[in-house]
Amino acid sequence: MTTLGKIDPELAECLRPEDDRQRKNLEMIASESVQPRLALELAGSVFNNKTAVGNPGKQRLKGSQYAERLECLVAARACSLFGADHAVVTTYSGSVANYCAYAAVLNPGDRVLAMEPSAGAHQTHGGAKNVSSGIYRFSYFGLHPDTLLIDYDAAERIAAEFRPKLMVVGSAAYSRRIDYERLAGIAHRNGALLMTDIAHFSGLMAAGVLPSPVPYADIVTASTTKTMCGPHSAFILCQEALAERIDRSVYPGVVSSLHLQTIAAMGYALHRARTEEFRTLMRKVVSNAQAFCDALLKRGFGVVTGGTDCHMFVADLRPFGTDCERLADVMQDVGITVNTKGIPYDDSPTARGLRAGTTVLTQRGMGPREMDEVADLWKTLATGMDNPDTVQTVREHVLDLAERFPLPFD
Repeated sequence: MTTLGKIDPELAECLRPEDDRQRKNLEMIASESVQPRLALELAGSVFNNKTAVGNPGKQRLKGSQYAERLECLVAARACSLFGADHAVVTTYSGSVANYCAYAAVLNPGDRVLAMEPSAGAHQTHGGAKNVSSGIYRFSYFGLHPDTLLIDYDAAERIAAEFRPKLMVVGSAAYSRRIDYERLAGIAHRNGALLMTDIAHFSGLMAAGVLPSPVPYADIVTASTTKTMCGPHSAFILCQEALAERIDRSVYPGVVSSLHLQTIAAMGYALHRARTEEFRTLMRKVVSNAQAFCDALLKRGFGVVTGGTDCHMFVADLRPFGTDCERLADVMQDVGITVNTKGIPYDDSPTARGLRAGTTVLTQRGMGPREMDEVADLWKTLATGMDNPDTVQTVREHVLDLAERFPLPFD
């Protein structure tokens, strides 16, 4: 950073404060994690200098033999870790992986049944402002109004009426276990393929903390940057019968030049996911999320579905009548980052929930005691964010926690 500051001070002033922010901030954005130092080094490795275009065995550019070796190694690791028939590791992100999967098995205008975005699904699953809803014809199933759990009976009824070609399920905010076997039955009985998006859950599934959809789904898309604690990238798993179609959809369909340096970092993340250290981390991530939910409930917050089975949850701020957007801004100012999220079946024009996760706090070495501590800071701000002295006290407490529990790459 010192050298960069001399050569390109403007660029350094983008990186330096972000490094400082991460060190002094309690990161609770559910989609974030901290990469190991080795993964960061691999993402800046010599593979940045190589352009490779094409699928393994069919590279168009000479000098790609080691690039092919890398791609095949990482794909084999993904298959082995998840028990899949086939893997493609060249998609740049979870969204790109989803678009590639759609294009492999659908034509424009085909019918897709997905979980309602307001129920916690991702925007690429037919969100109104997402390109997917303009290409394919989506219908939706959602949550049972009494439990806020997936309404599988409604999904069955809608599938029978809508007759989709593809059924998509995944979550960016739904925090309970998903019955993939039941969803596969619904899809297949109604002539559809099942695609599952495990972007948020890939690390938890690799560690055996959550059940995997791979035995049941026809296609699985996954991210490596959330609970996998790896680079910003993604991969696709599929059954052997769909392998050629998925390959063609990725290249030449969507992806051209490969991000080999990121694939290398992904390879290390997949390797690390097989270790007992990683499995222990994932178990702690979930136990911390559950402890945090309990701590919130004890302090008068609501929690959607009453808790969580994974790393994330949605806190309901309606009991306090708090302006969630303003609260999230104040939390950011004191060094706690979350994002606002609508509550299912809430008719408010503004979001009255906060989505958060415990991956980074757990990576810092925090446990149930600290979850209770941080939940108390939430309550203090939710009820006292108009008091400057209160805000300053919370800011100091956050800094103390960040110093006591430094980021793992320190």
